[in-house]
Amino acid sequence: MKRREFIKSGAAVAAVSMTGLRANAASGQQIRWVRMSSVRGELPVPSTSREQTGDVIGRFDKDSPATDFVLSFRVCGPALVWYRRMPSGNWGRYVVEKDYVPLEAGGTAYDVDGDGHTDIIFGEDYEGENDEGNKVYWWENPYPNFDPDVPWKRHIIKDGGATQHHDMIVADVEGTGKPQLYFWNQGAKTLFMARIPADPRTSGPWTLTPIYSGNAGEGNAGPWGWTPYAEGMDAYDVDGDGKLDLLAGNYWFKHLGGDRFKPIKVGEIGGRIRAGKFKPGKYPQIVIAPGDGSGPLMIHECMGDPEDEKAWVGRKLLDEDMKHGHTLDIADIDGDGHLDILTAEQGKWTTAPTVLDNPNARAWILYGNGDGTFRTTLLDQAEGWHDGKIADFDGDGDLDLLQKPYAWSAPRVDIWLNNGTGRVHSWNPKTAATVKTRRFDHAVGMELWTYRSLLGKDTAGTLDQIRKLGFRDIETASFYGRTAEEFSSLLRQKELTCSSLIAEYDRFSNDLSGVIRDAKALGARYVITSNIPHSGELTAQDVHAAAANFNNWGTKVKEYGLKFGYHPHGFEFVHTSKETLFDVLMKETDEKYVTFELDAFWFVHGGADPVCYLEKYPGRFDLMHLKDMAKGTTTDSTGRAPDETSVVLGKGQLDWAAIFHMADRAGIKLYYIEDESQIAPQQVPETKEFLEHLRY
Repeated sequence: MKRREFIKSGAAVAAVSMTGLRANAASGQQIRWVRMSSVRGELPVPSTSREQTGDVIGRFDKDSPATDFVLSFRVCGPALVWYRRMPSGNWGRYVVEKDYVPLEAGGTAYDVDGDGHTDIIFGEDYEGENDEGNKVYWWENPYPNFDPDVPWKRHIIKDGGATQHHDMIVADVEGTGKPQLYFWNQGAKTLFMARIPADPRTSGPWTLTPIYSGNAGEGNAGPWGWTPYAEGMDAYDVDGDGKLDLLAGNYWFKHLGGDRFKPIKVGEIGGRIRAGKFKPGKYPQIVIAPGDGSGPLMIHECMGDPEDEKAWVGRKLLDEDMKHGHTLDIADIDGDGHLDILTAEQGKWTTAPTVLDNPNARAWILYGNGDGTFRTTLLDQAEGWHDGKIADFDGDGDLDLLQKPYAWSAPRVDIWLNNGTGRVHSWNPKTAATVKTRRFDHAVGMELWTYRSLLGKDTAGTLDQIRKLGFRDIETASFYGRTAEEFSSLLRQKELTCSSLIAEYDRFSNDLSGVIRDAKALGARYVITSNIPHSGELTAQDVHAAAANFNNWGTKVKEYGLKFGYHPHGFEFVHTSKETLFDVLMKETDEKYVTFELDAFWFVHGGADPVCYLEKYPGRFDLMHLKDMAKGTTTDSTGRAPDETSVVLGKGQLDWAAIFHMADRAGIKLYYIEDESQIAPQQVPETKEFLEHLRY
């Protein structure tokens, strides 16, 4: 087969239900698509960014039979994460670029330094400030020293000039035996070539050669629709001379020698572009989807001399135009020996807190019949697809699908496994010497809300029970009919300490001196509140007011040797155009005076990933509640959940190994078990046993 005709970057496919069935044209058998999603905890959550700009696929771990993928983001760091298939059948999330870098869509993967290991290339976007947006980078694969916490080394390719670098490819279009990098620079309306230096690790920026400037199918194209800028990139032997050619926008480019390229127009509208042979013949066909604009999905066939633009005849492949058709790929999905087309629309291309910009967003597979005709199948509606990809993501020999939305339901990633996962040969994944497995050996306290019913009936006896289980420290929001001094005396009798006192927001507002007095009587180090007054959905105004109060209270309690903290309950994760209101709260509170108590249950219930937030805000969380969520629990941002959804640690849906791994790095100081179930006293011993045996 020619390059990329089996596995090639492009569209992902989904169905509305958990699994979907598709007939195999060759065998009559059916394929069962099994969906894995970060929303259900089956894949790690990508990040906290609501703008997932791009993805690339590649064999980044050369020992693995699977093709892995890397996701890119803007708004906040990490800018790049690698999803690595593990022999256990899970995917590990490895940070490639930990910092905020405003990355654009359309990166690529290639062994830049020639060491036998696939590296990553991405360019910056159009939103850069203070000299941002005008750079292109490559990241050096550290094989075999893979550590999920150690970023890859970043190198510079382009440093300056215009912004936005949407789409690139590495291909030997010159025919020298050493491939070149080609990329769009939309801000300059120019297509660049960059020859890879002899020693790219120490060379940079690279020398850039402009090979085309001008329109490439963008703008108002009359009846064909509209695209905002030139995009799309592929490489294929278009004219059948045995040498790769470049495809970009609505052109293919023939290399004439040296720095000279001849652009040949293929169609009126540009966008996502792919080439392949959908029927026998000397020349391939070229498929173009409208990308970040709207227009038809077109297939163009050469009816004469491929260097004559009049010889290219196009026809529509769908009855309707596509809206933001940013997913396009070709591969023999059903294994019948004929290339198929995957294409899909974006559901959401803005970041405004609305449901969908395109409520009827669709995804299709066009199954090739081998004669240039197709059987069109609508696979999905009302979801989001952006830069979807096709590859063997689980390493079992068949093609799976990557669904990566841009803003719909972000942060999110899904994989659709072809008939689930079949037989996969075993391998030993390499890890860096810095990767160590440890046991959970932190001291753990008890949040007394766990025993609220028993404490109200027999406070002293229940404290005895807690102490007999091995707990030495507690957090409380109640003194159970006693004064703070009386409760403190009782705790001392039971050989218990109180490190954290929780008080109502209104009490902080109206009786801050009383909160301080009680905390000092208890010997507490932290004073916490767990609510922000609001009516209906939390608003930015609510958060601005709360942040001001938190800073004020934090400043005052610090004078008494106390630290103020806030315990979120999930309703804070209301999305704005760029972030959540919790992010706003973080940014508007002073870390010198305000810390946070991370309740893993309530973060997940509110649609946030505790691992990503610990990674994003190291040093901002001093305390953590250990509480697991029953599998299948319906999540929302109400801050309320039935008691029975609180289950034994390790029996729910939270990934405690990943949480504790990141908590160690983020600087959590105090841990408390909190179980809100009505049978919590029976569940606590099982939770303790889980923690005693946990390794991560």
